[in-house]
Amino acid sequence: MATLLFEIGTEELPAWYVTQGREALAELAAERFAAARLDVGSIDAYATPRRLALLVHDLADASERRIERRRGPAAAVAFDDDGAPSAAAVGFARGQGVAPEALQVEETDRGTYVFAEVATGGTPAQEVLPELLAGLVRDLPAPRKMRWGEVETPFVRPVAWLTARLDDAVVPVEVAGRRAEGGTYGHRVHAPGPVALEAPEAYVEALRGAYVLADPAERRDRTRDAVAAAAEAEGLHPAWTEALLDEVVDLVEWPVAILGRFDARYLALPDVVLEAVMIHHQRFVPLAGTDGALADAFVGVSNTDPVDVDVVRRGYEAVLDGRLYDARFFWDADRANTLAHHAWGLSGIAFQRDLGTIADKVARVGVGVGRLMERVGAPDDVRRTVEAAGPLLRADAATEMVGELPELEGEMGRAYAREEGLGDAVAQALLDGVRPTTPGGTLPEGEAGALLAAADRADTLLGFFALGKRPSGSADPFALRRAAGALARIAAARAWEVPLRDLVAAAAAAYADGPVEVGDEVVDAVTAFVWERVAQLLAAEGADVLAVRAATADGPPVIDAARRAHLLVALEGSEAFAALRATYKRAANLAEGAAEGVAADPARFETPEAERLYAALAPARDGVAALLAEARAQMPAWSLGAGPERAPTPGAGVEAVTALKAPLDAFLDGVLVMVDDPALRANRLALLREVRDVLRALGAIEELGG
Repeated sequence: MATLLFEIGTEELPAWYVTQGREALAELAAERFAAARLDVGSIDAYATPRRLALLVHDLADASERRIERRRGPAAAVAFDDDGAPSAAAVGFARGQGVAPEALQVEETDRGTYVFAEVATGGTPAQEVLPELLAGLVRDLPAPRKMRWGEVETPFVRPVAWLTARLDDAVVPVEVAGRRAEGGTYGHRVHAPGPVALEAPEAYVEALRGAYVLADPAERRDRTRDAVAAAAEAEGLHPAWTEALLDEVVDLVEWPVAILGRFDARYLALPDVVLEAVMIHHQRFVPLAGTDGALADAFVGVSNTDPVDVDVVRRGYEAVLDGRLYDARFFWDADRANTLAHHAWGLSGIAFQRDLGTIADKVARVGVGVGRLMERVGAPDDVRRTVEAAGPLLRADAATEMVGELPELEGEMGRAYAREEGLGDAVAQALLDGVRPTTPGGTLPEGEAGALLAAADRADTLLGFFALGKRPSGSADPFALRRAAGALARIAAARAWEVPLRDLVAAAAAAYADGPVEVGDEVVDAVTAFVWERVAQLLAAEGADVLAVRAATADGPPVIDAARRAHLLVALEGSEAFAALRATYKRAANLAEGAAEGVAADPARFETPEAERLYAALAPARDGVAALLAEARAQMPAWSLGAGPERAPTPGAGVEAVTALKAPLDAFLDGVLVMVDDPALRANRLALLREVRDVLRALGAIEELGG
């Protein structure tokens, strides 16, 4: 067993790729070692902005040896009449590296053939590794790669060096214009030269002495502690997110926290503006006091330990001051006009060439949300909020602030509405109306904003589908999958008891006068597209595809689909329900022949089996209702994608439902349903349809299989 160190040194990697690249390299290496039949004990992966590395423990000295049996020609052509090997047999033996007399004759299902036993593997690791490691560089996945100089191998950033050590030996890897060495390189500023390694296991410690923390977990702890210590020295605490910490960690190799200050007059800006400037644009950590309010201080994380900290601090402060000065200017300039005035500016911002401007879109949303409120039965206070907020939806997109900081759309709408005195309900609706902004992002908090957001997403889907611009494969340039997911998540979270198609159709009313034709086909296509996203979100929560298909087959409200999917998953654990499901399929298939609008007449049953089955329907119907009521109580609303931890557990209703199996079996086994008498046949089919309808309240359970 040996230890292998492989490091790809690079020019500075983008922060978003450091963790992604580390994980991808470890996964690809595990696959390649397995394919090469080189056994490994464990793989540790490291990454900084200038390197991706693997430390492979307990690597086998050679690939695994195996005896493979390889089939050759048929015995009839492998030997001549005297039993001597034919040219075909000799050629096959030569190709396998064995003597013709070593070939074996064996009877198989396909006839009699000759076989050769060939020993494979046993190749020393030193011989396997050069090409294997070079392949890791060539094949490491990345969204975007670049080329440099005359190097033919693309990589995320130019490769600066390669390190490949198998215990004490350098592995001769050549790729991307570099030949592997036995050592590594330290921090670009503090230790720019080569760093010798006594052994692969000394990698992390040697780099630590060269001002590089190669272990992301160690770098994360050091960063968090340094920032916290700098803040604590001023009686403050960091007001950062895990996302910011993740990014900062992947921007530095040797984190040094430097506290800075900014002019307190900028605290008059909304917190979201201060945070956007500090976090999104400078990667600074905002600081807050014990009361939770932001302070006029921040912490920047430097990648160097400067000789004169004040020089770096003043640089940080100067850059931040410039950005905050601009933000204050935008804040004052935007507040000189009302949101209604800014809404006029939306007529100059294109939404899509064939769908008009954002102002046109907002007008359509206003029509669609009116119909949507009717469908969900919105109360008067919600209607008033929607009517006040609707014309101002996305008005902040025309402001100077959002023009400079587009990630604040919605946030600035809320801030300007509050400054204007429009009330908290309207202000919140303007923020909620653009939520969620990312897959899995924050959903609208209030009903008014949720209605606006749903109408907005439905309008987008209908417009682009009418233009034939549907997502194709992985290509989704208009983020329609995200819009569909948002619509589904909003409908479930608000627990709207309205079929999904009705929600989509409500928004389609806005297209009655153009700009594109939105007919039933488009509405159906959009509805099916949203159901696909519902299925994916439910699958991510642990609901299997068959349960999702059964729960969504009749196009119910999204919240009902979520409840039924998780309920069916829970019911699949019941042996009695599984047994009933198999019998139900027979009944459902026969029930397809029942005439519409014909109810079963107990006076015409003529058999005790039919009477007992009919008598069992009422308690079964009550049992189904109890199961659905339990699901509704346990899932009053549902944030799709949140996980199955709160999914319903079936209660006593299961027994009443599964009790239907015995009389249904008896009826199907003892009664001829397709009897010659038309009236009698119709009555028996009607009875089976009632059985089907009772159980179908749980979903199209014939889709469950089994």
